[in-house]
Amino acid sequence: MTLPFFMSLEGPIAQYREREIDLLGDIAMTLAELGDHAAEDRRRLLDVAQDMRDMFFMVVVIGEFNAGKSTFINALLGDELLAMGITPTTEAIHLIRYGETPTRVPNIREDGIYEWMHPNTGAPGVSLVDTPGTGSVFQRHETTAKAFLHRSDLVIFVISAKRAFSQTERLYLDLARGYGKKIILVVNQVDLLEANEQQDVRRFVERQVEELLDLKPLIFMVSAREGLKAARARVSGAATMINVSSGGDGAQNAAAAAVITGDSSGMDAVRAHLNGVYNQAPPARQKLLAQLDLAERVVKQYLDHVKGNYDLVGADRQKAEDVQRELEQQSGALSGQLAAARAQIDSVFEGMRLRGLSFINHNLSMRRFGRPLSREVLQAQFQEEVVGRALRDIETASNNYINALIDQSRQYWRGVIERLNQLKQLMDQELAGLDSGIYAEQREALQDAIRIAEAELKSYSSGKVIGDMRAGFQNNLNRFSIASLVTLGGAAFLIAELATASALLSGTVGLLVPPLILATTAVSGLVAVRYLRRASEDAKRELNTRIDQIEKIYHEALDELTQKERRRLTEYGSQVLMPIFSQLEVLSERYGTQQSKLRSFQDQIISLRASISAM
Repeated sequence: MTLPFFMSLEGPIAQYREREIDLLGDIAMTLAELGDHAAEDRRRLLDVAQDMRDMFFMVVVIGEFNAGKSTFINALLGDELLAMGITPTTEAIHLIRYGETPTRVPNIREDGIYEWMHPNTGAPGVSLVDTPGTGSVFQRHETTAKAFLHRSDLVIFVISAKRAFSQTERLYLDLARGYGKKIILVVNQVDLLEANEQQDVRRFVERQVEELLDLKPLIFMVSAREGLKAARARVSGAATMINVSSGGDGAQNAAAAAVITGDSSGMDAVRAHLNGVYNQAPPARQKLLAQLDLAERVVKQYLDHVKGNYDLVGADRQKAEDVQRELEQQSGALSGQLAAARAQIDSVFEGMRLRGLSFINHNLSMRRFGRPLSREVLQAQFQEEVVGRALRDIETASNNYINALIDQSRQYWRGVIERLNQLKQLMDQELAGLDSGIYAEQREALQDAIRIAEAELKSYSSGKVIGDMRAGFQNNLNRFSIASLVTLGGAAFLIAELATASALLSGTVGLLVPPLILATTAVSGLVAVRYLRRASEDAKRELNTRIDQIEKIYHEALDELTQKERRRLTEYGSQVLMPIFSQLEVLSERYGTQQSKLRSFQDQIISLRASISAM
């Protein structure tokens, strides 16, 4: 069998072929990283790279069954090479290569393609390809045709004049356009129409192609059957001319000449156009440029896809970062709330301190000395005037802080759940455009994050957290109350005892030695003054110490409460959200790398196309 025409390419064109083969292979390798949805396009690029090694320019004829594709190719060849009929006759791909001697029995290749040789393919290096009909009852026929379309360098779409432009034909034309293929439309079987009907069909096809597919391809109105008859007539006429040249009259010669030149089928116009295409530039260069167009469209398609994924993941990252920022803001807000609560409680303690000191000054004074002091009365007065009010104020301040903290935390966790659910919904929507395996871990981690946030919210809503906080504060209040009562009660008891002792002493001395009453009273008064002063100082110091202690306890309790809440926020951020951030970052870097590779391929395609075009 004759070797493919372009196997002997040499010089720059051969170098460009190798560069393009390598480039197609690199693009296919990158597509392998994009997931299963890129598998078909990866296969197409590898098919094209293999075709580059054979290097023949493929004119692929496609159309619905019974549109006359095989008859059209035979008419182009001027030879009844392929089987023709009213039923689907082409079940596999038939590839007719250029060759000096036609073959009448095809070679069936390993890939199932029927390979023929013929000298009338149009030019050396040009191959005509007949495909199974689309719209056939045999689904495998349509699949075979569709799977070969990407390998074409030029597409001739054959449409039947009797059923022009069906839905299937629109789909295949759109597919060919998507591959970036040069397309020629051939409306066949026009011999079945009247002259005025032919123009109506032509205008209908032009309008449909332009309106529905935004295409303006060349349209040829032909009768492949009549063209094949004309080809037979040419052969027959040529034979007649040979016979007549050795004898016969002028009428016979004129008739023979008319047979040879007469062709109203429209096939000559198709041949003339194809010859112009082949003569415009060497088929080898055209093939390289045609398949670069395919590669460019594939690269752009996946660059748009990857960029879309990159943007979507970026949006996910932004939403996740918004949640993290809210965490930090919530943590910062706790500090402000804590400072306000401490200031309010400190103010309460300062008021209690002043009232306690005033109470001591009033009750441990010379004005009160000599009056009987009831320990129980003093304790009740102190509880009412100093401690009781302070306890209410402290409890109010504490409860205000607790309630504010709980309300804000409850609102915060509701916000977290809402945002995470939005992020999950976004991921679910994107799953159709992303590799589900890649996004599975992120979605699972996100679901865990939502569950944890819901558990936090439930703990606040159940009242358990509030109960625990209030119990701790109440315990501190009780301890303060007891300590204060002991201190002030002890001082009051001593004052009462001193007053009683002074009264007894004055009465006893007065009865026994009346002249000494004044002296005794003076001595007792001096002792009382010194004792009262020392008792007052001790009571004030003890009061300040007790207040400082309970104030410190409250500060520590508020700090511990705040730190506990801050730890909840911090741990949620580090243990729950950060893994999601990390996984999204990995995805973002992956898509970023893929974008860089695809953009590099675009640059290489542009550079290689410029070099080939300049030949």
